[in-house]
Amino acid sequence: MSFSESLSHSSVSISNIMRRGLCRASALVLGVFWLAWAHSAAVPDFDAAAEAYRANDFVTARAAFLERANAGDHQSMAILGMMSRFGEGVPVDLTDAFKWYLAAAQASHPPAQFQVARMLNLGEGVAADEQRAQYWFNQAAEQGYAKAIDQLTQRSPESVIAAPVDDAATDRVKTISRVWNFQLPTTFKKTELPLSKNHQLPVVRVQLGAMKTKDAAIDLWSLIQDELPDLTLNLPFTVSHYAEPNQQSIFRLRVGEFQSTDDGQFFCRQVKKVSRRPCWVINDPSQ
Repeated sequence: MSFSESLSHSSVSISNIMRRGLCRASALVLGVFWLAWAHSAAVPDFDAAAEAYRANDFVTARAAFLERANAGDHQSMAILGMMSRFGEGVPVDLTDAFKWYLAAAQASHPPAQFQVARMLNLGEGVAADEQRAQYWFNQAAEQGYAKAIDQLTQRSPESVIAAPVDDAATDRVKTISRVWNFQLPTTFKKTELPLSKNHQLPVVRVQLGAMKTKDAAIDLWSLIQDELPDLTLNLPFTVSHYAEPNQQSIFRLRVGEFQSTDDGQFFCRQVKKVSRRPCWVINDPSQ
C-alpha cells in the first residue's frame, strides 16, 4: 500500500470514528431530553392535585402531591406537611409534618419556614429549640412573610406579647379539614404590562408591631414618633385587625408608603439603630 493510499485509508477510518461518536453523542442528548420530558409528563398536574384536595379526596391528593414533592416542588412539600399535621389522607403525624415543612423551608418557601419555626417553638414533632425557631422566623420575615413578622413583632420586649395558642393536643386527636387557597401565587410577581397614566406602583410598607388591641398599636406609634421625630415626620400609618380561627386576634401597626424595598429597609435600619425596635419590610402589598 502506497503512502497516499495509507493516508486516505486512515482519513476514512478517522471520519467513520468521528461519525459514530457524533451519533452516540446525539443519541445520548436525545435520550436525556426524552427522559426529562417523560419525567415531567409523569408528574401529576398541580391543579388536578388541588382539585382532589378541595373535593376532600385526600388520599388521591396526597399521592399526587407526594410525586410532585419527590420531583422537587417545594409548594407540594409544604402541603404534605400540612396534611400530615392535620391528618388529611393519613393519620396525624407531627414528625412527618415537620420533615416535609423543613424540606420546603430549606428550599426557601416562606410559609414552610414559618411552620418550621412554629413547630420548633412549640416542640411539635421535634424537640423545642427556641434558637432554631428564631432563625426560621427570621428567614420567613426577611422574605416579607406577614405571619412571621407578626410573630417577631409580638416577641419584642416593647410590645404587648400575645401568647400563641397551643392547639397541639387538638391536632393529635382530631382530623381537621383546612381551607387551602391553591389559586394564590407562591411569590409576588411584578406585572410586565405597560403602565397606564393613572396606574400606581404598589407601595412598600414596614411593620413595627403586632398588638393585642388597637389602642396599644396606636400608643406604640406615638412612642416611636417621640423617639424618632425626624424619621417619622409625615409618614402615614395604618392599624389593621387580623385574626385566624382558634387564634387570638392582633392589630398590625404598619407604616409608610415607600417606593421601593430598599427605601423600606433603610427606614428599618434607622429604627433599629436608634430605638432597637423590630422593623420588617412587607414585600407583598396583598398581605
